[in-house]
Amino acid sequence: MYIVDKKNPLNFQRKLDGYKFPVYSTAFCPRNETEWAERSSALNCNKSNGYTCLPNENFDQLLEYCYIVPVERIQKGFCLYLVKRASRTQSYSCRNFAQGCHNHSFFSNEIYKYQACISLGNGCFLAEPSCKSVSINEWNRSTNNDDDGALFAAILLGIFILFCILSLLSAYYMIRSKFIFLSCNTLD
Repeated sequence: MYIVDKKNPLNFQRKLDGYKFPVYSTAFCPRNETEWAERSSALNCNKSNGYTCLPNENFDQLLEYCYIVPVERIQKGFCLYLVKRASRTQSYSCRNFAQGCHNHSFFSNEIYKYQACISLGNGCFLAEPSCKSVSINEWNRSTNNDDDGALFAAILLGIFILFCILSLLSAYYMIRSKFIFLSCNTLD
């Protein structure tokens, strides 16, 4: 099942299996209070099951869902993520982030103010010095390796077909010109 964000159709959500409540993948978490309220409404979250948007335990996907509590307190120096098997949040220290680690506690419904806790790439928080974001060329190399052989075969096949067509056309014109030459000589 997919949910499409009407204000931003590029942000569509896919329902994920294995959680104890409905959880959806999302391209990005809300970036302000208005977007937060809109996403909360779209998922039908309420006062007892508050909207939340956090990374998964592998830090390779953002998740949005109506959690079992209205809001959670996020402690100074920590980010939260959702553990699939337990369907519970866990803390992750952001003290080593290059930037963006908050120096005070806040509630989960304000996480949009602390983008370092919801900005992921290459299986890690982008604010971590050890996190290397994937460049487009690296991503293309890693995802297109399986297609290289098929692409090469398709190019070779195209060249072969073009060569055959040109050979047939060449043979046709040679035979035709020979026939015209013979026809002209027999008339003399």
